[in-house]
Amino acid sequence: MKEFVDKNMCLLCFAMVWTSAWAIEVGWTESVTALAVHYYRARHTKSVTVVSCWNADERYELFRLITKAGLMVNFMAPTDDDSIVTLHANRISQGGLLVDASCGMEMSVFWRMEHALNKLLVGNLHWLIVEKSVPLERGPTSEGGIIDGIPMPLELLYNERFRALEPMPYTSVVLAFPNAGGNWELRELFKPYRKATLSVESIASNYTPTIDDYEELSKQLMNRRNNAGRRRNLQGFAMPCGTATTSPEYFKGMDDRNDVHDLFTKANFPFIRELMYDLNFTLNMVQVDKVGYKHNGTFSGVMGKFQNHSIELGCLGTLMRTERLEVADFMIVTLIIRSSIIFRQPPLSIVANIFELPFSVGVWACCFAMMAIYWVSMIAFRYLGHAEEFTPMETLVYIFGTMCQRGCDMVPHFNGTRLLMFSLQLTSFFIVTSYSASIVALLQSPSRAIVSVGDLVRSPLKAGVMDTSYGRVYYQETQDPEVQDLYRKKIKPHGESAFMEASEGIARVKQELYAFEAEVNAAYKEIKETFAPAEVCKLQELEAIKLPPFGIPIVKGSKYRELIRQRLMWQREVGIIRRFNIIWIHQKPQCENPNAGYSSVGLVEMRYLYFFLAVGFLAALVTLLLERARWQDVAEGCKSRTAIIKRKI
Repeated sequence: MKEFVDKNMCLLCFAMVWTSAWAIEVGWTESVTALAVHYYRARHTKSVTVVSCWNADERYELFRLITKAGLMVNFMAPTDDDSIVTLHANRISQGGLLVDASCGMEMSVFWRMEHALNKLLVGNLHWLIVEKSVPLERGPTSEGGIIDGIPMPLELLYNERFRALEPMPYTSVVLAFPNAGGNWELRELFKPYRKATLSVESIASNYTPTIDDYEELSKQLMNRRNNAGRRRNLQGFAMPCGTATTSPEYFKGMDDRNDVHDLFTKANFPFIRELMYDLNFTLNMVQVDKVGYKHNGTFSGVMGKFQNHSIELGCLGTLMRTERLEVADFMIVTLIIRSSIIFRQPPLSIVANIFELPFSVGVWACCFAMMAIYWVSMIAFRYLGHAEEFTPMETLVYIFGTMCQRGCDMVPHFNGTRLLMFSLQLTSFFIVTSYSASIVALLQSPSRAIVSVGDLVRSPLKAGVMDTSYGRVYYQETQDPEVQDLYRKKIKPHGESAFMEASEGIARVKQELYAFEAEVNAAYKEIKETFAPAEVCKLQELEAIKLPPFGIPIVKGSKYRELIRQRLMWQREVGIIRRFNIIWIHQKPQCENPNAGYSSVGLVEMRYLYFFLAVGFLAALVTLLLERARWQDVAEGCKSRTAIIKRKI
């Protein structure tokens, strides 16, 4: 009987222990589930991935409560290597990763997958790591968290687990564990840089999740985010930073504003310097000779450093090209630089015959019609009056001479003929006066012959390009047919001599019929220093290649991207970026008096007159020869008739 009682007592004790353990497990699962529902609803997530060693009943309970809260859920075992490796964060919506760290040695496999876990440490994937208890005694580092039966403190345990992980300041990793009162304590973990020890921020020290109310946790998370100044302290981290100096022979420091070379580096470095003071980091700067383009799948220059992950941040602004997005992310637009073709419009006398421009075709036609009317009228007066001695040819010569303000020895005999000749002279006087005044104005006026790149290609102007790292690239990549013609006909034939410094190109614009493609910042500086105010008014601009904006790059997938982007946005909001843009970028010189100055008349302007003079000499010579031949024939005819008469006599 005693043995039977002892046996029953043992079974009863075993049942009580098993029931108590089962109740503890059920209470743990329910508490974690309630906490997870509150936390992820406060984070506004859309889906949750659970990494745990729970049984089917526990998973069902979590699935029921989370789906009831409107979230999608997916379960994954800590030892499921393939699923964790293929798990990726959605960069568009908010997501969650619930990790039950109380699974013991099974979690050791999970923590060793460092490469896969680093890809999941992003700002919009919210980690929630739950622990069953808080160890009170310290012990040496161990992967499982227990050595010789003595549990490790969480501080040492998670510094070991996150030794190779990258929970940077703007990732979201929360550790939750029950406190002495049975409620939850939530702490957020992050590192200021990769090799630093974990920093801890308390979110809630005595939080009790209820089924329907998560607003309290949401407010606590919001308050922590608004007071995140500690996260911006990178504790003097030496940030690997790359910069490019394409013209080292002119480089005299990042603050030299007299040098217009490498503006994309110098004008953006003040923003990086402000970031240093704001985020408390230093620069481990790597300097190369170019920003870099892609050739055969490999980038050169700074972009090559991003490709091999030897730098974290770009200490310069680079053009936002699509191919560069393979190795770098661009945070904000810091600088917009225009590249324009600067030229002087050629004088009107070069591109057109100014001696035919004063009058329209209609006015020229009226002038010739008037001359014809006067010619017919004077011939009619001659034949009707029978007293005027001038011939039709003499009348025509008189009319042309009068229209050109030349005198004539013709003496009319009738008052009607005199009145007709007076009205012709008066009309010609006003016509010649208007014509001469228009010629003077046209000689001083620039042309409007070049209003597009196509007009420039067809003009007599030569062309050159400022020697920049992107000049050759964009002219070769352009799809605009007019710009292609410009490059093929006016730039490429001259080879390397077509690419020159801004000072040389602007000087040629001033002295020659020359068009120069340059960064407007460099061009405006040279124009201000070398051009007179009247010469500035004669300059014109055309846009051939449109440069993308400049932005500060950071290595693809960097954990510092969101932190630096927000601080750069803050610099824009408070006016720091605008201030430095005004300091570094030269403004366009203003035309103060467009009517000042004058243009001298040279041989080019008079070329059509010389041509007309040559034609006049030739026509006069031909007329002279014809007249001499005619008068010789007449003289010989007269001699023949005289001889015949003499013989008859």
